[in-house]
Amino acid sequence: MQRNTEEKVEKKIKPLILLPLIILSLISCDKISGPGPKEVLSNYLDAHLKGRYEKAYGYISSADKSIKTLDEYIRENKKNDSPLAKALSSTISFKVLNITETGEKAEANVEITLPDFGVIFTDLMGAAFSSAFGNKDDEKQIEQALAKKYESGNVPTTTQKQTFQLVKEQDGWKVFLDWKAEKLKKEKQAEIQKLLDEAKQLKKEKKLCGALDKYQQVLKLDSKIVEAQKGIEETKKEIESFKEKKDYIKNVILYDLKAKYYTTIFDEKVPGVEFKIKNKGNRTLKEVEVTVYFKDVKGNIIAEETYHPVLVSEYSFGRNNKPLKPNYIWQLERGKFYKADSVPDEWKEGSVSAKITNIEFME
Repeated sequence: MQRNTEEKVEKKIKPLILLPLIILSLISCDKISGPGPKEVLSNYLDAHLKGRYEKAYGYISSADKSIKTLDEYIRENKKNDSPLAKALSSTISFKVLNITETGEKAEANVEITLPDFGVIFTDLMGAAFSSAFGNKDDEKQIEQALAKKYESGNVPTTTQKQTFQLVKEQDGWKVFLDWKAEKLKKEKQAEIQKLLDEAKQLKKEKKLCGALDKYQQVLKLDSKIVEAQKGIEETKKEIESFKEKKDYIKNVILYDLKAKYYTTIFDEKVPGVEFKIKNKGNRTLKEVEVTVYFKDVKGNIIAEETYHPVLVSEYSFGRNNKPLKPNYIWQLERGKFYKADSVPDEWKEGSVSAKITNIEFME
């Protein structure tokens, strides 16, 4: 009888004893889990969009922080701060539309209202053209004037949707911005631009095979780069054209080369050259380029001059504007010569060599 009474009492008291423990456990679990992904993302966006970068950085994932330090993050965003930017910041707002959680990851769709920079840029250009502004101080004045204009809150805005990723770490949810991918993308873009610049320079120097290789390296990094695609096409045509010209150039004969100090109409002595050219091939030439090399007493080349005795274009005139037909001979008018103004005094009079350095075919 007594035992039954004790059991009844124990059944009534035990839940009362366990209740505080259960409540404590629930509170403890809630503290461990921390804010949800929506709250974390909202806190991050609010801090970042309002320029509280140090606070915003605290909501960013550890993977991102391993790529970009707090100082780098602040410096990167601070450089965009200006009176105009501050005036526009009050118009920025956001709304988290929905969040999908999948285990330790979450994806959020956010609607962000931002200043319409297309309209603002038009205002900026209008202010610049309607004033006498021209230097950096004037640019600041324009910016300050626009900032004052937008202080009233009448700022043109646009709304766009963005997707954000979040990850759950030991200390709770964090915004994952994937700065590693961003860094790799920038490095890739920089490498692509470097290769394109090198290709252009090589083309300019007529090192066509080297240029072609650079363009091909660009397409290995990104097969959709139009500039590289066009570059390869144009360079291949130039290489083909170069081979064609190289095969034909042996038919363009330069002869009767003379070099001396000539007397000008002002009774000055100037270095100059004369020569003839014959087209012994079967094609008409619209351009012939001749390079003359001037030598010192030891036979070393010390200067060069390039001439275009044949150059058919809308900008050229005189006898050199005529094409050089098969079996035709070109020569300067009698009593004329090509001046060589850059030739130094160390030149040994008469000591020169010359060759045809380029030709272009008439279409």
